[in-house]
Amino acid sequence: MIDHDNLEEFSDPANYDMEDASDTGVAFYTALVRQTGSPVLDIACGTGRVSIPIARLGFSVTGLDIIPGMIERARSKSVGLPTRWIVGDARTFDLGEQFRLIFLTGNAFQAFLTNADQEALLQRVYTHLHNEGLFAFETRNPIFPHSQSPVGLFVPLETNAEEQDWSSFTDVNGCEVRVSRTYVYDHTAQIHHWTTYKRWHEDGEAHTKITRTALRYTFPQELAALLRYNDLSIERQYGDWNLEPLAADSPSIISVCRKRG
Repeated sequence: MIDHDNLEEFSDPANYDMEDASDTGVAFYTALVRQTGSPVLDIACGTGRVSIPIARLGFSVTGLDIIPGMIERARSKSVGLPTRWIVGDARTFDLGEQFRLIFLTGNAFQAFLTNADQEALLQRVYTHLHNEGLFAFETRNPIFPHSQSPVGLFVPLETNAEEQDWSSFTDVNGCEVRVSRTYVYDHTAQIHHWTTYKRWHEDGEAHTKITRTALRYTFPQELAALLRYNDLSIERQYGDWNLEPLAADSPSIISVCRKRG
């Protein structure tokens, strides 16, 4: 399906933080942990962008990520906080305990490209979720070319072989990095294949870093059936971080789930 490990974009944790220093989702998941209490499990935690602010409030947080460098950076940023960082695969991990809140943010759900991957993730969630706990995550809402394309990382499901300017950021060495992308959409697999180009000048030389990312798009009714099949039910669902109802042109599908029965 892909000829890479789908982790190229995450090979530089320090600059990953520089590229995305936003607090997107922090308020939402903080409100949930205030409702459930700890312990909390952050799957695909990255460098702790969301889980560290939660830990600063005194909640016990475990972060799990498949990339050792991400875990190392999260650990270095959270000294003295009630955190635990574990390198592990979200499809196969077994911590032998249950959590009051499990969340998966940063649209990481889209990195699970096949039905088998999605089901393996949700089965691990079910096993680790307290009977009275909540599981929450977001994924980009599939938007077709005829719809108005939202800003940011929300692009219509189409192919664009010409580079589009995306954003820029200042890296850890103080260099301005310009980001552009091309993308190809595979309608059969429901996967967007992105190629990202990062260009900067340093010490009088031009540099380019190219990474590839594959993202699975899951439609709302498909998602509901997937969750039900894995013994999870949707308690509430939103279309954006302002808690607007999910609609056809919503940028996100944000779901809060419980164990069925």
